[in-house]
Amino acid sequence: MEQKKQKISIAVPVYNEEVIISRTIATLCDFCEKNLKNYDWKIIIADNNSGDRTAEMAKKLEKESAGKIIYKFIPQKGKGLAIRESWKSFEADFYIFMDADLATALSALPVLIKELENGNNLVIGSRFIKGSSAKRMLARKITSKVFSILTRLTFDLKIKDYPCGFKGADKNVINKILPLVENNTFFFDTELVIRSAAGGMKIREIPIVWRDRDKTASKSRVSISKVTKEYLLELLKLKNDLKTKNG
Repeated sequence: MEQKKQKISIAVPVYNEEVIISRTIATLCDFCEKNLKNYDWKIIIADNNSGDRTAEMAKKLEKESAGKIIYKFIPQKGKGLAIRESWKSFEADFYIFMDADLATALSALPVLIKELENGNNLVIGSRFIKGSSAKRMLARKITSKVFSILTRLTFDLKIKDYPCGFKGADKNVINKILPLVENNTFFFDTELVIRSAAGGMKIREIPIVWRDRDKTASKSRVSISKVTKEYLLELLKLKNDLKTKNG
């Protein structure tokens, strides 16, 4: 009797990605077909109400994929909301999300899945641990490092990379932790990590190869300042929330 394949749901949040979506989703699909043959996998393109041709192109990919690619429209903006709604929409054994530009090399995907199979509840791609490689613009590199140090100090955690857009979770995290996560934007996955740690979930960081793909990153001095302020406010808000609930 053939063993039932484990279900893997891969959410890819997108917003105005008409330039890259056909290429990157095709690359991801091809990788899964070759390397995840022992799993029942699906890719969910989670569209945050894009204003370009992203929806049209994603629907074409869905039509041509024989059920392996699913297009999901989410009317409100927010990376976290896109991931949340995708994960809630399809029953799976393991739930993954990754950035649409495939900044994380896909060679880490089977490793992430294996670590979930080994009993870890949350698996995080990390740019700051031994064995990882990250080619990034200096401003983003410094910002991510500062975010991670501040988060570690604020919550007394050993985890080194919180906002990296490459994570996987099991049903325990989906059922017990995800409903507690309040943020629906860029802080979503950092909050997911912190609440998972607070909830006693087993967390594992894996090394990844990361390459920044965003050509506009060099002009984001103002946005980095804004994001830093918002990140700090979210950290304090979460710290107070956990403190209140823990008495």
